[in-house]
Amino acid sequence: MAIDTSKISKLGFGCMRFPGREDDTINIDDISKMVDTYLESGGNYFDTAWAYPNSEAALGKALVARHPRDSFMIASKCVAWMHCNGPEDLERQLQETLANLGTDYVDYYLMHNLGGVRTAGFEKHGAWDFMKSAKERGLVKHIGFSAHCTPEELEKFLDDYPDTEFVQLQVNYLDWDSPSFRERECVEIAQKRGVPISVMEPVKGGLLADPSQDVKDVLDEAFPGQSYAVAALRFVASIPGVFTTLSGMSTLEQVEDNCRAFKDFQPLTDAEREAIGKAQRIMEESGIVPCTGCDYCAKVCPQGIGISGAMTALNYYINFGDPYAANYQLGFVVRFNHGKKMPSECIRCGACEAACPQNIPILECFDRIESEIAPFSRKNVLMKPAQ
Repeated sequence: MAIDTSKISKLGFGCMRFPGREDDTINIDDISKMVDTYLESGGNYFDTAWAYPNSEAALGKALVARHPRDSFMIASKCVAWMHCNGPEDLERQLQETLANLGTDYVDYYLMHNLGGVRTAGFEKHGAWDFMKSAKERGLVKHIGFSAHCTPEELEKFLDDYPDTEFVQLQVNYLDWDSPSFRERECVEIAQKRGVPISVMEPVKGGLLADPSQDVKDVLDEAFPGQSYAVAALRFVASIPGVFTTLSGMSTLEQVEDNCRAFKDFQPLTDAEREAIGKAQRIMEESGIVPCTGCDYCAKVCPQGIGISGAMTALNYYINFGDPYAANYQLGFVVRFNHGKKMPSECIRCGACEAACPQNIPILECFDRIESEIAPFSRKNVLMKPAQ
């Protein structure tokens, strides 16, 4: 049965970044307010995953237990490149997902993060046959996959999984024409095959919500009264074939801001497209690190290093040029805020680079942090984190 994308809201609620989801400090009341505001604004699509710590359980309490089951749709995912030794583990993941959510079925179910070395696990454990079985048993309604991949890989996935009903791809204006990501090509492949697309990382893990001042100047003129995150979301939602754009909203203010922009959604105008193109060129030239904060690298790091936090600090340095402030960010985000180890404690095993869907040269970034940021400490100076 084909997906009726007309019934799915253009703005999807990405639940990877629920506040406190990793350290068990989730406030269900706060998330319930976010969920209610989103639903009241016409949203109905929630995207979570078994591998997102506490996300499914929080969604079960804030959404499923409080709203009629036919008033929303849930997408979740199984993973085969970690914590999986066979089809029985895939079944275990699905049963845990259903229990966490408190529901008898999931509307959209995906193989989680195909591409590169991660693909082998799905093939080894017969994941696609498991997906089809889950659909036949009525545990899921529609099946697909999410992928950080090359266009060539995407073509092969669609050939190997002809029953695919939808795909989830990373798309954002920064990487749209990047030779490293080739997002336009991937989207065009899905469009050509008539496969509906849900988009992840449209704001690049929050990076596009707070760009450099040069970019802000361009966007302020073209998008008056709109946030930088909304400009990034509208770019993606304007692409033909994209049925929903997932925003990883983590505060009520973000939900309200995004929902206002999508209540009466308007595709980008020619002038807005031109401004986005200019912003893209400025950011490409700045050399920022394309980290989305997915933390797949952290999951395989034997040292427990706060890799995504370190990339945040490096991007702060690249965008604002202040090594002292970047050093503060490094300590605040990595060690103080998340209790992780610092890049200086890396043993250079390279596991993080193999797991990174963005193909970031993480060890080179660590070298840069150690040489350009770490020496600039202001231990006796009170500094506030960037807002």
